[in-house]
Amino acid sequence: MIIYHGLEGSISLPLPVFLVVEDVGWWQGEDGSARGEPFRNRFPRRHCLADYQALVCLSRRLGMRIAIAMVLGEWDTTNLLSNVTGATWMGRDWENRRNQGPWLAEAAAYLRDHREDLEIALHGLCHEFWQDGSMHRSEFHDSNGRMRPRDLVVEHLTACRQIMEQHDFPSFPRLYVPPALNHSFGDDATSMQAILQAFGIDYVTTRFSRAHQYRPPEHDAITWECGVVLLERGRSPVAWDQPATVPASLPDQPIVALHWANLLHPDVTRTNEIVDRWAALVRATADDILRIQAKDVADCWTQAAYYYLATCRSDTGGVTIDLDRLPRFASLNGSFSLKIRQTAAASWQCSGARVVDGSIEPDGTQIVRLLPEAGQRAISLGFL
Repeated sequence: MIIYHGLEGSISLPLPVFLVVEDVGWWQGEDGSARGEPFRNRFPRRHCLADYQALVCLSRRLGMRIAIAMVLGEWDTTNLLSNVTGATWMGRDWENRRNQGPWLAEAAAYLRDHREDLEIALHGLCHEFWQDGSMHRSEFHDSNGRMRPRDLVVEHLTACRQIMEQHDFPSFPRLYVPPALNHSFGDDATSMQAILQAFGIDYVTTRFSRAHQYRPPEHDAITWECGVVLLERGRSPVAWDQPATVPASLPDQPIVALHWANLLHPDVTRTNEIVDRWAALVRATADDILRIQAKDVADCWTQAAYYYLATCRSDTGGVTIDLDRLPRFASLNGSFSLKIRQTAAASWQCSGARVVDGSIEPDGTQIVRLLPEAGQRAISLGFL
């Protein structure tokens, strides 16, 4: 949004653009829901290493550490899910032989080697929940947004951590994406957020309208509970089961919520065509003075918090950005960005924050990254 406009130029507090790719991690492409198995990607082939390479390719084209929300069940190497309540359609008879092969170690090594390009987020084990032989949506909440029993949630999260440890992934995720968008918030110490926080998760993205709200969010697009910050996901720009699909434009929201198949071509040799088109679309969107590409999860959530919660007051020659409404969480303590377009004769100065980075776009727009000074709850920018 434009927070100052005058003869000297314009200042924008831009809305971030950030990719969160859901349903990464399946090896089987087929949607098994008709026979009581998970809603997978409905993709016409098995997934392979090249599908992870496509994600890294997109990350590097954009200079963005993309979040990949992983389902981990088909990565189980010891069949531990046979002892996890409701984790699979096979119950105690779970065995993962068809997904166990050299491709697992190969893909795990690739993800470890490219952790600066891709950030693993948590989506669950097998996305759904099974009880008495029947599949129910979804793993951690039912379709009405009612959380499953606390002990069961902890059991599933612990199993996620154990599967990650099987593959030597370096840390548990800091972002959680609820499967099927079934979630809840507002019940404080008994909430899903309280459990997630105990596992080290700082961020959640989901559709607030799909969540069971024990109390309203702090803001229509962002809220927090037990130190965990929830950001409105919005609608996906393309349907979850449409492979190799690129929309004409992106929605006016921070999260670009994709599903893995959207980025992939059934013919693996043609996936780069799709990656190229997605990269071009994201770059074109972020080139606008009203938008900015987020570097990673923390950058997206922090920029969104400033965008939604800061109060901006413009006056002659400048603007004051009041930060009193922003929660004081370590997860939101990073820098944020402004875009500045100024006339050739103008210059500007800032108080209450220091410039930690900056760049100039081909059209002359300055991107300025500011870090508020310790204890400061207001930042002033003025043209000279």
